[in-house]
Amino acid sequence: MYEEKFYLIEGKEMTIKELAKELEAATGTELEDVEGSINRVVVKKPAPERGFEAFTVTFKLKHTVDLIDAVVTTNNTKKRLAEYDLENGVFTVRLISYVRKEAPIQNESEL
Repeated sequence: MYEEKFYLIEGKEMTIKELAKELEAATGTELEDVEGSINRVVVKKPAPERGFEAFTVTFKLKHTVDLIDAVVTTNNTKKRLAEYDLENGVFTVRLISYVRKEAPIQNESEL
């Protein structure tokens, strides 16, 4: 639905708040919280030789139950999540997914 607009954001470096503004512009919908909900991705851990950490940031859209998930990475690695500056740190946006929680009224492919 927003894949073409999300594709333009992916690969860029930005803060979480800048990402939130980009997502609001891409979807035309305001987010409930521009800081999102951040979770560390621990798949294939430990892997310090990779030199980066991955996080999933989930944003909730206002006036709907739909979500946007963004996978972001940082070039520095820390042992504890509390050591990261999640508010002001710069991340590389790797993947953005729109998670639809509501059923559409009619098939969107027919619109």
